[in-house]
Formats: sequence, C-alpha cells, structure tokens
Amino acid sequence: MNLRALGCLVVGVAAFVGLGLYGLSLAFRDATGCPTTLQWSDRAYAAVGTPGPSPDLGPGQAVYIGSTFMGPLTRRAYGPPGSSPSTEAADRPERIALDCADGTFQAYRWDRPAPSSAFTGPSP
Repeated sequence: MNLRALGCLVVGVAAFVGLGLYGLSLAFRDATGCPTTLQWSDRAYAAVGTPGPSPDLGPGQAVYIGSTFMGPLTRRAYGPPGSSPSTEAADRPERIALDCADGTFQAYRWDRPAPSSAFTGPSP
C-alpha cells in the first residue's frame, strides 16, 4: 500500500469517527429531565407531582435500588428506606424516584405491568 492511499484511509477514518462523535453529542445534549411515564423492565410507573431537589419518598432517606435505561442513557433509581436492588418486578417498591440528570428527582408510583412486545392474543 502506498503512502497516498494510507493517508486517504487515515483521513477518511478520522472524518467518519469525528462526525459520528459529533452527531452523538448533538443527540444527547438535551437528554435531561424526566418522562411522565417510566417503564422499568416489566413494570410501568406514572409520575407523581413535580420534580424536587431530592429523591423524597416519605419519611427517612431514600436508598439507591438500581438503574434503568432511557434510550441509550441510564438513570439512577431510588426507593423508600428499607428497599433493596432487585431484578424481579415483584420485589420492586410501589414508589420510586428517578434522577432527572438536571439536579432534580421525579417521584413515580407503580401504575401497571409494562406492555409486552409478544403477541398475547387468543390461541388457536
């Protein structure tokens, strides 16, 4: 391989990677705030009230119970005192708080089981 081809290859790769990183930075620039509904694995939660300065879930200090995805980003979730991290929906608390990534926390209440992507119609 000659130097001209190698130089063109390096410039092309640098431009491709640079433009990709720039595009990702634009996509995630405004990724703050909390949604009105939240799906965490197989549970759906609805927002309660407005975001506050701390994960307030009643008396006592809220505890970290895990993270949930919001697109490609993760957000920290908090539960009431005495709750613990769990991968099972039945073990998750009825009320949680989510870090909105803008210095506020939104409280959520368990609303319903999350919709399934599988077909659940009548069987033949």
